Amino acid sequence: MRLKLFTKKTLLFFVLLFLLVTSSCSHNLEIINLGTYKNKNLNMLDKNVTIGIIPSTNNPYVDKLFKGIATELEKYSADVRLPYSVKNSMPIDVKANIDIRLDVKGSSRNFWINWPGFIIFTPLWHGYNYRNKYNIDVLLSRAADNQKIDSFSIPVNLEIRHSDSNRTWIEVSFLDWSITAFISGFVFIQYDKNVTELVIDEIQMPIGNYIAQKIVSRINNYDGLGPLVKNTEQKKEKTINKTISGMQEELRMLNEMKAKGLINDSDYLKLKAKIIDKY
Repeated sequence: MRLKLFTKKTLLFFVLLFLLVTSSCSHNLEIINLGTYKNKNLNMLDKNVTIGIIPSTNNPYVDKLFKGIATELEKYSADVRLPYSVKNSMPIDVKANIDIRLDVKGSSRNFWINWPGFIIFTPLWHGYNYRNKYNIDVLLSRAADNQKIDSFSIPVNLEIRHSDSNRTWIEVSFLDWSITAFISGFVFIQYDKNVTELVIDEIQMPIGNYIAQKIVSRINNYDGLGPLVKNTEQKKEKTINKTISGMQEELRMLNEMKAKGLINDSDYLKLKAKIIDKY
């Protein structure tokens, strides 16, 4: 009798331990089709373009994707201002109005993953199915006069698998003849909001790079930008440096004349003032 009691307690202990371990396990985030949005060719910008990105929203999740696009554009020789507004005094060559709308969805298949899938631990090794869709619209225009350069739309449809302890706990359904798994299956058809941040962290750079290359190719195909901000600034800098050098040379010669006693202090001050006014 004692042996049977010990055996039952031991068996119950190991069953509870097993369920505790499995319910705390998870299926790491897996984006099945992320490779679909990988660029086959990478091109640098042909011009030293300064781009101002005007985001359509301040959604914290979508903001990361804007930053990803900006970071990737900088890799291709762009000088990026993010966020840019029409009131911004910083000069740019191209305005990039980017609108990103996020649509998320669960899956009816999650019910079957939950029940009877819990029997073979499907939530753990397969994860639950979700879909994140990013509708991305880009309008590129010349900053000088708002003339349209190009526009394009890209739907990014991501197929996702994921699970963590907030859902895998249903493995305890072994103890209630699967009632918990059956009932919670209807709930888990819905989208898990915890997935959104995980996904955006994973796609920030690869999708950012995908969009950045689309922007690069369209700017490279456009020949009407005119004088570029960066080139203009470089010319101004050269002109300023040349001016400073000229003034320094004239002042040097004036100082030599004063040192040799060729001019008195009064004439020196008058000539120095004229040189400074000249530049």
